[in-house]
Amino acid sequence: MYQTLVQTVIPVFSIIVLGYGIGKVRKIEVQTFVDLIVYVAAPCLIFASVSRSDINLTDFTTLAGAALAVILIMMTVSFLILRLLGSKKTGLYLPLVFGNTSYLGYPVALFAFGMDGLSRAVVYDMMNSLVIFSLGIYVINHRNELLEAFKLPLLYAVLIGLTVNLLHLPVPDVLFRPVEMIGMITIPLALLVLGYKLTEIRISAAKLAVSASLFRICGGFAVALAVSTLLSLDGMVRNILLLQAAMPSAVMGMILAAKYDRDASLVASVVLITTVMSVVSIPLILTIL
Repeated sequence: MYQTLVQTVIPVFSIIVLGYGIGKVRKIEVQTFVDLIVYVAAPCLIFASVSRSDINLTDFTTLAGAALAVILIMMTVSFLILRLLGSKKTGLYLPLVFGNTSYLGYPVALFAFGMDGLSRAVVYDMMNSLVIFSLGIYVINHRNELLEAFKLPLLYAVLIGLTVNLLHLPVPDVLFRPVEMIGMITIPLALLVLGYKLTEIRISAAKLAVSASLFRICGGFAVALAVSTLLSLDGMVRNILLLQAAMPSAVMGMILAAKYDRDASLVASVVLITTVMSVVSIPLILTIL
């Protein structure tokens, strides 16, 4: 566990802390960096990692299907729990169901499992993004915005990278290297943005937020473990499924909750608490794996 902590967790969270410190001493327009990540850097990273990894079509479809199963089960369980409690806080669906599978999931997968782990983490994140920008928005806003998911270059970067990989299409280094270099800024920049965003959060409804946070991490891991056992998954596919399913709540959930005015402060509280909890949960999960 000590080795896991030193090699994976400390590098990741030291950059988050730096971003938090920047947010405390200086206010900047962080949305510009978010757009740079979403529309330029992350697609380059995704293409570079998928196109030259050892991922195959079987791994891709298996992990995509398993990820979708985990997300939909988490959404169903969350719906039942909130109905049983008589809660009308629909914004809670976002932090309960959707993990931070990109900003935090990518670097953890990369540091723990290398480029092969990252390429598979991208597949899980693709399903996470597709659902949060379609069914996720519908649940909290009662509007079908399925097209939102297809406006992001994430999906296309995965599909193009997978096509290049499976067909063994040659990509000249003169083209690949610039794409790869741009992609390399994604992880440190995303972690800095995550740290900065945490400075904007103030805890509200602490007891409910803590309970929701425990469900996000522990529930996500438990559901992924059940799905992986049911599907007899093993190796890297199983490891990434378990790791990504137990990520802290997605920052995008906080952004969407604020956009649609659905319990934004409570959602932000869960994002903060789960991120703090992940300092312990991530090394524990990696040790188990």
